[in-house]
Amino acid sequence: MGGRTELAEDLVENILVRLPVKSLMRFKCVDRSWNVLFKTPTFVNNHLQIHRNQDNIMFSHRYFFRWVDLNKFLMLDSRDMFPEFNSEGLYDDDKIHLYNTQGHCNGVFCICVLFKHEIFPGEGRYHKSILWNPATREVKVVPPPPMPSRSHHYTLLSGFGADPNSNDLNVVNLIIDNENNHPPHAVLYNLITNSWTLITIDPVLVDTISNLSLNYRGFLAKGICYWIISHGCFDDENILCFDFRNNQFHILQRPPTSKGNQSDFITEVNDSTAYVVHYYGKENYCKVEIWILEQDRWTKKHTFPPFEALDGLYNIWKGGAEFIGLAAAGGQFHSFNSDSQLVRSLGVSSLMTDVVLKYVESITSLSF
Repeated sequence: MGGRTELAEDLVENILVRLPVKSLMRFKCVDRSWNVLFKTPTFVNNHLQIHRNQDNIMFSHRYFFRWVDLNKFLMLDSRDMFPEFNSEGLYDDDKIHLYNTQGHCNGVFCICVLFKHEIFPGEGRYHKSILWNPATREVKVVPPPPMPSRSHHYTLLSGFGADPNSNDLNVVNLIIDNENNHPPHAVLYNLITNSWTLITIDPVLVDTISNLSLNYRGFLAKGICYWIISHGCFDDENILCFDFRNNQFHILQRPPTSKGNQSDFITEVNDSTAYVVHYYGKENYCKVEIWILEQDRWTKKHTFPPFEALDGLYNIWKGGAEFIGLAAAGGQFHSFNSDSQLVRSLGVSSLMTDVVLKYVESITSLSF
């Protein structure tokens, strides 16, 4: 019997959704219906859920924009990743101030490029955003956001995330005018519509936001982007939050032991929002506390003894079992296992990277 056996569609989909992104990218050309399937929200979400525990670490440098994929020991250069920028001549070192990675969501990174001068004279824009899926190598240049005024001195806070109910990717920009005393201006970009919409800021928060000194990097956890208010601000015990579920800003108090240090960060661990507090003891050893957000209140869950071998933590890995930190001597990134107490070198130098990001590979498409 030479007939070909046809598998049921649901069985085929159940097999495909368990494959790595690299295999799915090859199979896009096998059947046109598969290419369509890989872009459906249900397939993308199911693939993310199945592979969510296979997280990876990506290192990047904000001035020399190169990336290191820890699992693959692969270095990626920005000129290869973003040919659109290269064709516009935007890789001139005299033009770029820094690359600010806004974070990762559903397998996609958002990178904000900050320029020393206006991109186009007279427009008042000094930044440009791009979305990048390292697994599919797809890049999306985000259209320029509407600017409230042509101030040459403004603070830009940018966050990246998605509504957990829909997984639609969004970029939020909060622009604070430092020159003309205009009220803060917020806009939201939606990848599917490829457009920006104005966000109304609660009048109660306008004065507070206008006078904040914040860490430019946002941290995404469970559908909310967090900006830690910098140490030394007149009201420095809070966190500015943006909820992608209702597109609203709100203020949250920091854990009581946090001083808002640049080393502090917020991340998601085992479906919980975690705040990692850094502080230093008498002998300058780094001490770490992990606080979990429960009903808008922080509860301390873990306190670690001084890390004699690590000078601060940069991320939590493998479901909270391992921590990525910088060695106190040698300038190399290391992994610390909280169970075995073992410290191992990751072979990545701090001279090449200063941002450590956790991500999960996904088939998320940037084109619609």
